[in-house]
Amino acid sequence: MPKFGVTPIPPRILICGEPASGKTGAIAQLANAGYRIMLHDFDSNSRVIGSYLKPDAADVYVSTYAAAKITGTNLFAGGGNAASKQALEELRRFTKMLEHWKVPGGEDLGTCGSWTSKDVVVIDSGTFLGELLLLAAHEDPETKRDMRSLYNVAGKYYGAILDHLTGPKMGASVIVLTHIMQTGDKDDQGKIVGNARDIPVAVGEKFSKKMQTYFSDIWHLEVGRDGKRVFKTSATHKASLRSSVPNAIKPVEEFDLASMMDRLTGSK
Repeated sequence: MPKFGVTPIPPRILICGEPASGKTGAIAQLANAGYRIMLHDFDSNSRVIGSYLKPDAADVYVSTYAAAKITGTNLFAGGGNAASKQALEELRRFTKMLEHWKVPGGEDLGTCGSWTSKDVVVIDSGTFLGELLLLAAHEDPETKRDMRSLYNVAGKYYGAILDHLTGPKMGASVIVLTHIMQTGDKDDQGKIVGNARDIPVAVGEKFSKKMQTYFSDIWHLEVGRDGKRVFKTSATHKASLRSSVPNAIKPVEEFDLASMMDRLTGSK
């Protein structure tokens, strides 16, 4: 056999799916298989995981962030620029937790370099992380000089976060859950003409296209007409999907995220 000197890093997985396709619920499968979960909840939907946990499941730690789900609008954050200031504070708390999960008066799970592939950092979801970044970007000096740079600044924030999540300093496995949007050639009214392609939702169409380049594995979670859930892991004419271990991950996988993670990490 030829030598192939690549230093393995834990999985970096992007899971895309429509709302209610089972993305968040699938995280319980990992905990039930012994993976410790560190979930960053931007959707306020993590409670669904508890419905599927077995008594002997590994620990699931959740950090929830106040993200306005309508860009630039947070009716409960106060007047003026209170929403953007709150978003910036939440962004700073989030980035600190990515480096060292430590809750004042609560758990201290150590630094990101001390985590292993049996620890899984989950972003739920990348969609509403993008909404938080757009709000926080209003407080950036570049945006204050020229509001036209808002999406560019938010994209830079997103890129820096993904650099950290997928880089070598992150010892844990990483899963980003996000939704799907369509892109393609557009007419003068902005409507897609010809073949549309599915891309993950991040922040704006430009960065959403770039987002895919950060991940070793890109999967779609789909629900058939019969209600059966499956993971699609192989590229199609509509989506740029891939698996880092194609000899172990089939193009269509049953709804068993733990089994797929075991094969990626070599746990079983």
